[in-house]
Amino acid sequence: MKIRLAGLLALVLASACAPPTGYGTIVAESGSAPTSTAPPAPPVPRDVPPETHTGTGSGEFTTTWPPDQVGFFTFDCPKCTSNVIIDTDGGEHGLVNAIGAYKGTTWLNTYPDRPTKRVTVHANAPWTATIADHRSIATAESGKETAGHGDAVLRLPAGVTRIRFTAKTRGSVGLWVMASPLDRDLILNQIGDLQVERDVRGPAYLQVDSYEANWTLTPS
Repeated sequence: MKIRLAGLLALVLASACAPPTGYGTIVAESGSAPTSTAPPAPPVPRDVPPETHTGTGSGEFTTTWPPDQVGFFTFDCPKCTSNVIIDTDGGEHGLVNAIGAYKGTTWLNTYPDRPTKRVTVHANAPWTATIADHRSIATAESGKETAGHGDAVLRLPAGVTRIRFTAKTRGSVGLWVMASPLDRDLILNQIGDLQVERDVRGPAYLQVDSYEANWTLTPS
């Protein structure tokens, strides 16, 4: 009798330790279903008062420009005779890289996760730096030629699908298109005189990156 009880106990223990067989059903916990995250919407442009800083020679200033707004940075140093270099702690590390007298406009705060808070100036003469909002940018009208010199930003209106661009320069020429801070494209990067056409869809901003060029732009 003791032998039978011992055998039965061993059988029960072996059954309890044996690995499970068959297939089970996985039941998700309530509220744990995967969710998709939509990409962040670009910030809506709003009116912001312009911000102006002045100095002489190399220096640094702190900007109070709203971190969620694209700004348009104009630097003017008419008596500069050496390198003019503008750096920031934001996504656009180098705003300006020129030699001699300079006046031009570039954009900043186009990286929402890396807004500009500090601007560093390398220059050898009195200068003025201004940050302004979308209202400061001129519109290049469809079917009309716009002429300019040096670095600039222009607005392309809705309905534009193509641009013709010419430049007279010995240096490099870059063209950037920005439909939103989350959508920026380099559409041209060449050296010397040129005449090109590119497909571009408005509304968008177009940045000319060529500090010594004389250029024309005709949207269509």
